This record gives sequence, C-alpha cells and structure tokens, in this order.
Amino acid sequence: MTATFEAKKKKLREQAEARLAQSVSTVENLSLEEIKTLFHDYQVYQIELELQNEELRDTQKQFEIARDRFARLYNDAPVGYLTIDHNGIIAQTNQTFAEMVEKDPYLLCGKALIDFISTLDRSAFLGRFKAFFKNPEGKELSFALSGCHRTVRCVGRIENHRQESENNRRLLLILSDITEQASMEKNLQERERFLTSILETTQDGFWVVDAGGRLTDINDAYCRMTGYTKEELEGGLRIGDLDALEDRVTTETRLARIIENGSELFETKHRRKDGSIFDVEVSASYLDLHGGMLVCFCRDISDRKSAELACRENEMRYRLLSDVTMEGIVIHKKGVIVDLNAALARLLGYEPQEILDKNILDLLVHEQDRDIVRKNIVKEYARPYVVRFVKKNGEVVFVELEARNFEINGEIRRVAAVRDISDRIKSEEEIRRVNAELRNAIAEKDMFFSIIAHDLKSPISGFLSLTKILVEDFEELTVKEVNRSLDALYASSVRIYALLENLLEWARVQQGLLTCSPSRFLLKGVVRASLDFTHSVADQKGVVLRDETPDDLIVCIDPPMIGTVLRNIISNALKFSNRGGQVRITARHDGDMVTVAVQDEGVGMDQHTLSMLFSLDNKITRPGTEGEASTGLGLILCKEFVEKHGGTIWAESSPGQGTTFYFTLPLADNTCKA
Repeated sequence: MTATFEAKKKKLREQAEARLAQSVSTVENLSLEEIKTLFHDYQVYQIELELQNEELRDTQKQFEIARDRFARLYNDAPVGYLTIDHNGIIAQTNQTFAEMVEKDPYLLCGKALIDFISTLDRSAFLGRFKAFFKNPEGKELSFALSGCHRTVRCVGRIENHRQESENNRRLLLILSDITEQASMEKNLQERERFLTSILETTQDGFWVVDAGGRLTDINDAYCRMTGYTKEELEGGLRIGDLDALEDRVTTETRLARIIENGSELFETKHRRKDGSIFDVEVSASYLDLHGGMLVCFCRDISDRKSAELACRENEMRYRLLSDVTMEGIVIHKKGVIVDLNAALARLLGYEPQEILDKNILDLLVHEQDRDIVRKNIVKEYARPYVVRFVKKNGEVVFVELEARNFEINGEIRRVAAVRDISDRIKSEEEIRRVNAELRNAIAEKDMFFSIIAHDLKSPISGFLSLTKILVEDFEELTVKEVNRSLDALYASSVRIYALLENLLEWARVQQGLLTCSPSRFLLKGVVRASLDFTHSVADQKGVVLRDETPDDLIVCIDPPMIGTVLRNIISNALKFSNRGGQVRITARHDGDMVTVAVQDEGVGMDQHTLSMLFSLDNKITRPGTEGEASTGLGLILCKEFVEKHGGTIWAESSPGQGTTFYFTLPLADNTCKA
C-alpha cells in the first residue's frame, strides 16, 4: 500500500512540474510586490499542503485501524469463515475455522474443504455442493468435521459479481458449530422416547385435557383404573363426567386456579364406569400449547386413605393414653426430640413446639448429669435411673428415667418415661437430715451425760471427802485446817455452780428455748459489763485488762448472749495468763461486720489443741496457769451464740506466745431494731 502511495505522489509531482514549465511568467519578469505576494501564497499553499498531508496520514491511520479491527473481527468471530472456489478449494479462512479443524490458518489455503469433512458426510456434501454453490440463497449444509467430532451448519453467499463465470466465482461460507444443539436434539428425541415408555408402563393414570375440558389423550393405566376404554374416554368425556366430588362451578374454579398458578396437587374422588367411587390424588400442570392444555397424573389412593384413617385412629388412641398419663413421655432420635406428651410439657413449663427438634441433653438435662444420660442412652434398655432436669424457668427437678429403643420405618428411635420424683427426693433428703440430726442429738446427749458424769464426779467427790473429814474429825482439826477445808469446799461449790450454769445454757440452746433477739447496741457497753464481771479474778491474779474497743461502734446483737461470749473468752484468757500479764480487747470495722479480738500473753497452745477447741466430741479441760478448773463447755456455748448472730469464731495461737480469740458480729443497719 505504501509503494502505491509513493508512486501516485511521484506522478503528481511530474504533472505539477510539467504545468509549471508551461507557465508564461518567469520570476525575472515579476516585480518585488508580486514576488512577495507569490512568496506569501507559496507559504499559504505549503501550510495547506501540510494540513492536507496530516489529514491523509490520519485517514491512513484510521484505515489501518479499521483494517486491523476487521481482521480481528474476522479471525475472532464465533463462527467460521472461509472462501472457496467452484472446486471446493479453500482460498481464505479465519482463525475460528482453523480451530474447528485444529489446523493453523496458513496451512488451510489451497486445501480442499472435503478433506476436513467426516467420511460419513462427504458423499452427502458432494451431492449438494454444486447446487449450493450455484445458488446458495436460502440454503444450508450440515456436516461433521473429521477428527474433532464437531458438527457444523453452514450458509453461504457469492463473494464476487454473479455475472462472472462460474470458474471465477468465490463462495463465502459461514460455519456455525451446532455440536451441542445436535446433541440436545438427540437427547430430546431420546427423552421423548423415554417419557413415552414411562407413560405406557406407569401405574398412575395420565390424561391430557384441552381448553374446552375434553380428554384428548389417556394412557392404559387410567383406562384400567376407571374401567373405560380409551375410545370411550376420548370420545367426548369431560372432567366433570369423571369427578364424583366436585360440581361444575368448583371444577371451573380449580381449572382457572391451575391456569393462573401453573400447577396444583390435590385430592378428590373419581367415578368408575360401573358407578363405584374411589379416592385419587391428581397432579395437574398447565401448558400454554395448542390453545392451552392440562397435563394430569392421577393416582388411586384408596388403600392409602384406608391406611391413613386406621393410622389416625391408632394415633388418636395412643395420644389419648399418652396425654392422660401422669408420666412424661418423650420420643427422640439420636437425642433430638421428635415427640412428647402433654404431661412432660407441663412438668417442664414449655410449650410442646418449644421442645420439638431440640437436643434433649442440651435443653433439658442438667449439665452435671449429662454424662449419666450419655452412658445410659447407648443401652438397648435403660433401667430406671435418677438425673436432674432443668425447667424453662431455670428450676431444677429430680426425675427418674426409663428408656428403650424401638424401630419405625427402618429408623431406630428411643422412647423414655420421665417421672417427677422431686417430692420423693425432698422426702428422702428430709429423712436423711432428720436422721442425721437424731444421730447428732443422740451423740450430743451421750456426750452431755458423759460431761455431767465426768465433770461433776471430781468436784462432788472432793466435796464429799471434805465434808466427811469435817464431820468425823472436826474436834481434832485446828481452826487453820478447818478454814482450809472450807476454802476447798467453796472452790468446789463455785466450780459445780459454773458447770451447772453452762450445762443449763447449753441445754436451753439445744432445746430451742433460748431465742436470739438482736437490737442496736453499743459494743463498748457490753465489753465493759463483761470486764466488770471478771475484774475481781484479774485483780487476784495481777492481770491487767485493757479495753481498746472504739467508743462509737454500734452492733446488732442480743446483749446477754454476747455478754456470755465475752465473759467466757475473757475468763479463758485470765485462766491461761501468767501473773503480771495483760489481756487486750479490740474491735475493728470490717465491711458490714465487726471483728472482736481478745488477746492474752499466756501459755498459748499448739495447732492440735486449736483444732479441737470448738468441738463437743473433743472437749478440752486444761487447767489454768494456777490450776484453775475448766468446764469444757464455755467455748462451745460461744460458738453457738456467735453463729446465731450470723458470725464466726476462731483462735490463733502458738505455744508460749499467748492466744487471740476472734469472733465477728453484724454491724447495726436500718433493719436492726432500736
């Protein structure tokens, strides 16, 4: 193309030079003004020429772009293009056709098209090619390509002028790949044969109804079902002649609904030729073909209806039995609940639909008992065992489960009976609690008698011995010996009185005769009263009592009870203190409680002794630093009284380092009466 353009440009220049040579005017004959004008025109022409050249270049570029675009469209077209002569020789082809025959495009030119056609289709192609080449308008050829299993359909048109001789004509063929279409047509034909065989062998009735409601096509199954012949059914019978349940208006309404929705599945009753009635299930679809038609399948469901009726009766009977029983019944499949009775729903506080399809372990069984259920759920039959269920409101109830497997429709399911035994469990727990209390009461009674027998025997024995001496040897005794005996008698009497007082207090607590009536009270007042009671003992032993409790600390207590606690603990501290020691009473505010501490500098005790301080079973009766006796019940009473106030009591000690007793009391608040 560039060589042609250069040749044209050279020829144009030669013509221009020849025309210039013929010009009569020469530059020598021109004036200066004419030369300037000529030079100006020359420059203008030169610029115009350059602009024209630019337009030419743009035109050439656009031409090349259009040419490339055409080449791409030609080669990348979804159909194959090829140009052939009257002998079927390929003159030009695009990339698509080359890919169809799996060849490079440049190898196809000069080849015969027949070489790329399947052997089975070559004779048919050759038989039609001449007529097609001569006049391809409105004609098409279909054939399979060799080697690639493609089927193509082609149309053509004469590429050059028709008036030219046939030898000079070129035919442009356009080939479309119809492999999938041919396969689909083949599949459609096979499917049509398949559907026909189904209609001929199915046990369901089949019929086609036209827009007028007349039966136009019926299979043999429906003929057997109704007792009519095919000719009788297709001879003018309508749907209304067969349906024994619907009247004309109902049938027309149903037909209109099927046409609107496209299909419908429903049950009705049909009438046989002999007049008998039978239940049918009809599946009808509307097709917008041949003016509108209904395609219907009809199944005789008389046996199924009878079975369903019997099943409903059985289900109603078992449902009534299930609902009237007091036991809960649940049926589950691999733990997922599929059915339950009303008793179980009532027991757990759920609506039945809230439980269905839920996992029985996750929803109902207490998390701590799930392993118990897992161990039993794998058994064919699980004997009654007890677990906890959680109700909808979060309440935990004890139930007894008994379960076994059964099979239905080839599936293993499990039925479990659920008995609410919460009342029984509570009764059993109450019995166990009462028995434990009775055992404790008996043990405490035995200990009580043992304490009385042991602690009263020693002072009373001494008391008897001294009185015997005084009675029998009074005249022989000196005044000093009599006074010493009387002092011993007094000490024994004090010990017996203290023991009896503690025993009486302890007995009243155990019998519930001693009530706790807390009120707002200044702690320091109770402490001072207790110190006053024990001050004489402290003075005799030379022990200093220090009250370091806050002046404004108000507690909610029963003063007599807490006074008893303080007197016992302070008395213990004095008993085990050495002469010249001191006893400190302190108190501190600790949240909503007050912690009271009584600290001595006495002999202390080891950890073993500490562990037995507040136990009736391990009563400790250690003598004081100067032989003071102990009843062994004082600290036990302290524990009872402190716990009645909702507090705790404990001690800290080590040998030779003294002992500190702690107990807590509630701080007075607005709920404590004045």
